[in-house]
Amino acid sequence: MPFDEEEDSQDIAPKVGLKNVSSQKSIFDAMPKRPTQEDLTKKVNHSQERASSHKTRAAELSSQFNQIMNDKTLKQNKSIFARDMERELLTKMVQLAIDVNNDQYEHEGMGSLSWIVLLLKTSLNQRDKINQLEFAVSQLEKKLDSGAISKEIQAVLDKKKVSE
Repeated sequence: MPFDEEEDSQDIAPKVGLKNVSSQKSIFDAMPKRPTQEDLTKKVNHSQERASSHKTRAAELSSQFNQIMNDKTLKQNKSIFARDMERELLTKMVQLAIDVNNDQYEHEGMGSLSWIVLLLKTSLNQRDKINQLEFAVSQLEKKLDSGAISKEIQAVLDKKKVSE
């Protein structure tokens, strides 16, 4: 009969409330949890220490590089120890550039760029020294060509003759 179906549906309890799914993972379990203030502080301190370390190493290495560039020892007079120090310095400079280039928090190429800037400054200093030396040589050549040096030598010899 038509009403018999309604009686059967009334025997089934109505579904009220949430389904118990404790065995299933929540869709929110895969989402990253919000970091605590302590975690953020640690990350900031770590990145600042790393950046400070890079800057300190770069300052030390560039200072050593400038000292080597200002060394007036001729190549044939350098000891094996001095040559090894130069090689070691270059190795350290390359390693710092690699470290900075691989640092995800630095702009791409910043390690290489810092040494490029140092080399460009060194090139400008070398240009200035070369210009100064070239000017001094040209002044000496003018004195030699004009006979000014021979006149000066003659004047000194004349003074010696007079004083004798």
